[in-house]
Amino acid sequence: MDATLAQQRLHYAEQKINFRRPTVQKRERYVRGIQELPFAPNGVNKEYEQLRDMSIANWLDLWSSAPVQRLRMDGIRAGLDTKDKKPKAGEIGEIDKTIWRDVFQANKWDVRQSHVYASLMRHGRGIASVWPNKKNPKQPIVRYESFELVHIEMDPDDPLTPLWAAKVYQVDDLATGQANAFILPNGMSRTKTIGIVYDDQKMIRFERGGVSSAFGGGWEKVFESTHPMGEVPFALYDYKVKDNGEPWSGLDHMIPQQDALNTVRFNTLLAMQFSAFRQRAVSGFDPRVLDAEGNIVYRTNTDGQPLLDANGQPIPIIHSPGKAGVDRILAFPGEGTRVWDLPESDLGNYIKVHENFLVNFFATGQIPPQYLLSRMANLSGDALAGAESTFASLLEEIKLSAGEGNEQVAKLAWKARGEDHEWDPSAECQWADTEARSFSQIVDALTKLIAVDFPHQAAFEMIPGATSQKVERWMQQMDAEALSSNLTRVAREFRGVGTPPPAEVDEDELEPAV
Repeated sequence: MDATLAQQRLHYAEQKINFRRPTVQKRERYVRGIQELPFAPNGVNKEYEQLRDMSIANWLDLWSSAPVQRLRMDGIRAGLDTKDKKPKAGEIGEIDKTIWRDVFQANKWDVRQSHVYASLMRHGRGIASVWPNKKNPKQPIVRYESFELVHIEMDPDDPLTPLWAAKVYQVDDLATGQANAFILPNGMSRTKTIGIVYDDQKMIRFERGGVSSAFGGGWEKVFESTHPMGEVPFALYDYKVKDNGEPWSGLDHMIPQQDALNTVRFNTLLAMQFSAFRQRAVSGFDPRVLDAEGNIVYRTNTDGQPLLDANGQPIPIIHSPGKAGVDRILAFPGEGTRVWDLPESDLGNYIKVHENFLVNFFATGQIPPQYLLSRMANLSGDALAGAESTFASLLEEIKLSAGEGNEQVAKLAWKARGEDHEWDPSAECQWADTEARSFSQIVDALTKLIAVDFPHQAAFEMIPGATSQKVERWMQQMDAEALSSNLTRVAREFRGVGTPPPAEVDEDELEPAV
């Protein structure tokens, strides 16, 4: 890839990024609760506006966060140990420990992995980049990338393999002292746009705009470098991609349901505010004061001139209808006056519709009903597992996509370290067990498995919250306790032997002393 081809790819990638940016930003806003308000006619008062604001209930955050909270990578089995370094039973290979320590934990992947999984849920694709670390070659740089800023061009011959990638983002140009000036010349901006193009061998960096850039605002090549990975240095966490390799978001079909829930809540709040209680109404009553001849009496100022309202019309004098109360009687002049009641609205219908919409939302998103706490109570372990069956299927499907991404990160990092032998394609991502189960049932099941010679290490890995480090420490403690028990038993048996009794001797056989 030369600079000309890289610049062409950068122009194409920027168009793609700008085209999808409104959709990507809408997804991010909705997940954060910044959603479109329910419809209301123009000119509504502040009371209506406040009810519209209060009607937003962000269920989309639950939909996207619930699976992410159950995804936690805690190790990788790369299968790269040589025969001389083959791990013993119950131990993790030294190379596996090295990859986990120098690649993932060195880049704080315990926390940062959740950002990639969140992007996978929101946009259908999470992205992580890998790059050699000049300061510490054995600890490559691994970062999660924003889906909004990165375009991945897939290989037409293999739509699931990246052909090249480009990242476009903006920074505040502080390269020179002029950047701090209050007034800049025409055509000059403090904002600089960075564009970086990657392929399987190199990266080329371009810059555009900013104080330090020349006038004209075109892309300028500023740097290029090679890398040893032999692949595009981005790992993709794809979930339900299209046949052409492009991601699609499951969030898009959940947004209309979120809008419907907000609308039902808004209508409920309106009913509660204005018609939740019985109200008294009066008809046939003219509150204007009339003189003896039946003419309207208007308000006047000190000189006898009538007072005018904002429209220039005289303001009539109004009879006070009185204040309603249990200890008062309302009296109205005129024979046609009638007082009657307006019944309250049945809010139960609104609640039923909202609950039905919410159940549909949960079912469509494969969210288990216990997340809506009013739906379930006093669950046994079997009932909880049954309630989570569809959610567990969703998690397993996501783990396949996220696991491939983590394994690709490890593969790229292995090459970025400059290792001699090839990466083993049988590498497997290890996930912590976060499935909701009854702990007593888990213990009972593991005890029965171990009783039939099931491997202890595999059984320990099934314990909720168990990590690779914990399992290894448990195995070491178990070996140490077994050795201590054996030594104690041997010592106890040795003490039980005691001093042997003296042998019996026949006195007749004894020879007399000389």
